[in-house]
Amino acid sequence: MPSFRAETTGDEVVSAFRDRVKGRIFVVTGPSPKGIGAAGLLALAKAQPKALVLAGRTPSAFASVAQQITSIDASIYVLSVTLDLSSLASVRSAAQQIVQDANIPHIDVLINNAGVMACPLERTVDGLEMQFGTNHIGHFLFTSLLMPKLLKASEPRVVNVTSSGHRFANVPVLLDDPNWEKTPYNIWVGYGQSKLANILFSKELARRFPAVKAYSAHPGSVGTDLGRHLTQEALTDVYQRMAAEPYFENAEMKTLEAGCSTTLVAALTPASEMENGAYFADCQVAVPKDTATNATATKLWELSENIIEQPFGSA
Repeated sequence: MPSFRAETTGDEVVSAFRDRVKGRIFVVTGPSPKGIGAAGLLALAKAQPKALVLAGRTPSAFASVAQQITSIDASIYVLSVTLDLSSLASVRSAAQQIVQDANIPHIDVLINNAGVMACPLERTVDGLEMQFGTNHIGHFLFTSLLMPKLLKASEPRVVNVTSSGHRFANVPVLLDDPNWEKTPYNIWVGYGQSKLANILFSKELARRFPAVKAYSAHPGSVGTDLGRHLTQEALTDVYQRMAAEPYFENAEMKTLEAGCSTTLVAALTPASEMENGAYFADCQVAVPKDTATNATATKLWELSENIIEQPFGSA
């Protein structure tokens, strides 16, 4: 693996792996302008991918990103899809649109990037706690429905964008009360649950479907709209939680261009150079908190299948 650093930009990562971008098809959730999803897409566009699929809640809000991609390379097939991860019906509709598109014969890389952070206790339209439902269950179902297209690729890969905030998770609550119906709610523990779920999903996907290379990536601290719910009280709470952790990832602020780079390293590095199911931070393979166990991953997978009411990978 090239010696990338925390400040490495997405353009630098793509430049190092141009041959792993050219002619390939990428699906990215959360492509809004001024976000790391958009930054990653624009970096990929400079290396001649065959197609880029932008999946987000409001296509008109990221139309400028699609236009920028076309300006970079008009030969790229760009598909914009409406995807509201807080609605399982919307997830199913978005996946169906991609699966039925003849210009997307397969998917080489799926980047599950979209998410919400530290929002007050809310429910999705399906009754799930908003952070767990959006950040994990929505992506779990989306990935499940896209598996037929992924498995048609020669080297299918899934990258789940996670966070150092996974260290705030409470595993018993995650498994026994994921919707916070019995437990007093805390926005950071709720966020941590969903981000630990991203890591666990990657690990279990790698175990159950070894032909698919699945990784989780912590992008670092990046100034995006993700922090729109933050209050001074929330900031004080998170700083205290960070200080209480024996280890915490680099918390220095990154630019958008550096914020997308770890995801791209996970998406593009040859699989032979890392273990399937690995966790990345600062453009390197890293070690998540010891709550990310195989046993917990298996239990979460079973819980997730029960919630979406179908076996993973089935139509």
